[in-house]
Amino acid sequence: MSALARRFARGLGLLLLPTLLCVTPVVALAQADTWLPMRERALAIAAGSALDFSAFVEPGPAGRHGWAQVLPDGHIGFEKRRSAQRFFAASLVLGGLNGGFPDHSGADRLVEQLQRTGYNLVRLHFVDAQMMTGRNKDFDFNPEQLDRLQYLLASLARGGVYWLADGITSDNAAWGDVKPHRWVKKYSAKLDVLTTEAGFQHWATLVQRLWGARNPYTGTAPLNDPAMLGLILVNEGSLGYLATIAGDRYPLKLEPLFRDWLRNRYGSDKALQAAWATELRRDESLATQVKLPVSVRGRSVRDTDFARFVVELERKAYRRMEAHVRGLGFGGLTTAFDNWGFVNADITRAALPWVDMHAYHASPSNHGQPGSRIAQTSIHSNVARYVRELMNTRQWGKPFTVSEYGQPFWNRWRHESAALVPAVAALQDWDAICLFAETPIQDNYGTSPFIRRQAIYPYGVGADPITRAGERLAALLFLRGDVAPARGRIRLHVNAERALARSGGWEQVPEGLSRLGLVSAIGLDFSPMPAKPVKGELAVDLTGARPVWWSRLENSLIKSGADTLAPGIGPLREAGIVGANNLSRPQDKLYQSDTGQVTVDSASGLITVDSERSAVLVLRDGVTATAGPLEVSGGSGPALVALSSLDLQPIGSSRRLLLWVLTDAINSGMTFDDAERTTIRTLGRFPPMVRPLAATIQIEHASASRLRVWPLSLNGERRTQINLKVNGNVAQLHLDTAALPDGPALFFEIAVE
Repeated sequence: MSALARRFARGLGLLLLPTLLCVTPVVALAQADTWLPMRERALAIAAGSALDFSAFVEPGPAGRHGWAQVLPDGHIGFEKRRSAQRFFAASLVLGGLNGGFPDHSGADRLVEQLQRTGYNLVRLHFVDAQMMTGRNKDFDFNPEQLDRLQYLLASLARGGVYWLADGITSDNAAWGDVKPHRWVKKYSAKLDVLTTEAGFQHWATLVQRLWGARNPYTGTAPLNDPAMLGLILVNEGSLGYLATIAGDRYPLKLEPLFRDWLRNRYGSDKALQAAWATELRRDESLATQVKLPVSVRGRSVRDTDFARFVVELERKAYRRMEAHVRGLGFGGLTTAFDNWGFVNADITRAALPWVDMHAYHASPSNHGQPGSRIAQTSIHSNVARYVRELMNTRQWGKPFTVSEYGQPFWNRWRHESAALVPAVAALQDWDAICLFAETPIQDNYGTSPFIRRQAIYPYGVGADPITRAGERLAALLFLRGDVAPARGRIRLHVNAERALARSGGWEQVPEGLSRLGLVSAIGLDFSPMPAKPVKGELAVDLTGARPVWWSRLENSLIKSGADTLAPGIGPLREAGIVGANNLSRPQDKLYQSDTGQVTVDSASGLITVDSERSAVLVLRDGVTATAGPLEVSGGSGPALVALSSLDLQPIGSSRRLLLWVLTDAINSGMTFDDAERTTIRTLGRFPPMVRPLAATIQIEHASASRLRVWPLSLNGERRTQINLKVNGNVAQLHLDTAALPDGPALFFEIAVE
């Protein structure tokens, strides 16, 4: 989980330790006149309600079409069904602080609620840590938690929900006697599986015992069950990343491996001297020692050779791990190295059949602990850079999934990602997305013995009204496919050897090119540049003659607002990807998709989705904006307002619609050290408090005079009907969520009666 992993782990661990608070003179409190408590306590979605999305989940059992496979077009399909299948995934990090794996009846309820949210895949994360919590012996899994995991897998499969798992997540893997808790840094399993025989054997034993043992509730091992869609062999195990979080230094255990690699490459000290010249020190030789680079991201000849060594080391480790799980009978998808967005890591991933990636905007510094900080920045502050970091790592011809992303609580702008990420994922035609969550499902806002179910925490998606509601919008935009795939393609061609020789692969997609991914589908291509242009495609040579320093300079200029991208849309027009009517103006931070459905206007803080079945506006206060039949004006604050058809008809003729009104939410009693709400003083508790919104919402509809509107509880039940004004085929809702008779609402059902 990149920096997230350390922050998440610290948050778990510090709850077991005394916490000293530094008293500061300023404490910003949530004011009663700007926040209203959610009145409902029951959160389980009612069957048949407007929030019941179970129809999007194919009836079980999961795996009935055979193993997941890579189709010729690079998407995910199945042995017995050769059409592309998208996956909308829920993240499960079930540990002691949130109750761990549920008992059997709880597992069945969890699966039911996952289905009703529209999830057809779950990602099981940190299972190794939960199984080994409090265990003194290696591989001595907690028998109760193991039984509950096995039952949950069976229940998921019965319900048509596939699973995605990590081979290892925790650096402590399955080592016993890790104290005082599993989040302490005691072992380095992710590095060891790359570098030592003992490390590989530990990984192999863990995978075999956890995922290769027979599940008594299915009669087969998870690794032999086609309901297991894929296996991330090691989560976030890129060597460059591991060295970076260890202080920008490579571990000394790599030194003999690097020396042996150099010996195989050069054969003699004379050849090494000829290649390295003055870089080779007098005390270095292939028979004795060759020092590692002094820091990460260097560009000397030592660094570039080391980069080549790392690529080969990672690829070799992947091949060995992949062979191990195949030997255990696994027939699904495998991947690894899923969080490092530099070209050198892309080169490693070029040898993998499936690419998975992670990225975040504004992660908290220390989870939900007092003193933890989060940047209160909008994704428009850098033109949705974290979303573009995901785009930049997609490789054409392979499945691409995002098993972690987020703009987590308590960032006040997190409603932005609820619209943009699923819209971009659908535009790019990715294969799966998964908003990182510890607990994606929360049954109620009542009392709980588990601390992580007593308040909204970062990554507590099920408890946060904003991200919880946003997941239903994601199901429609991405899984249902309300946003159409891009018409064109941008192919970023990479010559691997040239990139490694030039910079050790410490490069990223230039800022200007990356932003064009908001216009059309973008991805890496490790094949040679085409001899002739292909209509509807833009081919770019990322490793051409342009020097690296020029790209760095351009990136700096663009980020500072310099007008260096005025002609940036021109190549897309020349390639036939967009026409003259496309609204994109890169110099103004305005990008419109080649389909015309998605517009990102970062200068104005506006996101628009305009499709036949969904219309979305993410806008600032006081702005008037339109998306197809939806218009919003006079908003009292930043908000996401979305309208979707629930009966597969166009919005303007649909008989049942769902309206979202999302702002921000915090915990009751939550306090901060500053007026900007960046630093937590007190996390607070349930019930959540939401910021109300007053706005005028207009909907064009063929039966406007027959439309009726009900605010919904978070479980989907209708509340007291509210009034619409009608003028011809336009229905107008003067909404003030602070004045609703049953308390604030985030959802509204609209139906023709």
